[in-house]
Amino acid sequence: MKNKLIGKVLATEKSPTTMDSFCFWTQSDIKLNAFDVVKVSHLDESSTYGVVEQISHITDSSSFLNNFISNDFGEPTAISPTLRLGMNYVQVAVTFNNKGIYNPILNDSKVFLATADEITYALGLKEDENSIVCGHIKMYEGSGDDEVILPVPLNSKFLIGPEGAHLNISGISGLAAKTSYAMFLLKAIQDYKQSHEDENIAFVIFNVKGKDLMAIDEPNDFDGDSDEQAKVLKFADHSITEFQFDDKELSLAVAELDGVKVTCATETEKQFAVNTVCKELLYILEGEGKWSLMK
Repeated sequence: MKNKLIGKVLATEKSPTTMDSFCFWTQSDIKLNAFDVVKVSHLDESSTYGVVEQISHITDSSSFLNNFISNDFGEPTAISPTLRLGMNYVQVAVTFNNKGIYNPILNDSKVFLATADEITYALGLKEDENSIVCGHIKMYEGSGDDEVILPVPLNSKFLIGPEGAHLNISGISGLAAKTSYAMFLLKAIQDYKQSHEDENIAFVIFNVKGKDLMAIDEPNDFDGDSDEQAKVLKFADHSITEFQFDDKELSLAVAELDGVKVTCATETEKQFAVNTVCKELLYILEGEGKWSLMK
């Protein structure tokens, strides 16, 4: 995707650019949000990336009083006889330069929206074989085709061991947000295990939230915008959970009886199997139909 040009860097006597920050002007209809990443052309054909911290709008009015007087001394329905010249300017904190050049950004340097790959690179979100998806970030929200959704990876070695094996979740009490995120993370760990058969993972849950945590084996009801989020987070789109035992002749699966990846015979007599490697115990969560062991 080609980078979209959105403005140029500002450097004035009273507001110079520095190694750590800079400002740029942009059109008033450009939609940006706090923490959005922007890209700036810099020395030696390098690129500097920064995070939006503040967006301000100024006009050529010298004071609030001038605006008040020009609107018929504070009449909200009055139409000002003078069209004020105005613009938006954005304050940005420098995060990264791809060639290690941290000189102050030069005046009139071009500012662009970053691509998905550039955002991943600038924020250090590159995934590897130890990555567990712990959430997602959305850049340029509300800007249509320019909007970018990216998964946020977490190194499994610091979540489930051996490096750290620890996570604190803090937040306001009573909103069920911390519990919901814990369930989300359990699902992410479960999906990670399915692609890393050499890893041994077990969940031990102390349930203090009533029935909420009794449904972690049931599928989420993604709808609307959540469908796209589910794809970004790379979660499995089925409701089957398999449990492995040391006994190589036996496994246990929990699944919905809906004719998809379930050891059963549906109304159309088509058969699907969770696995065909060993004997299997199947626990039916819900649904109707005939089922039988595969041979």
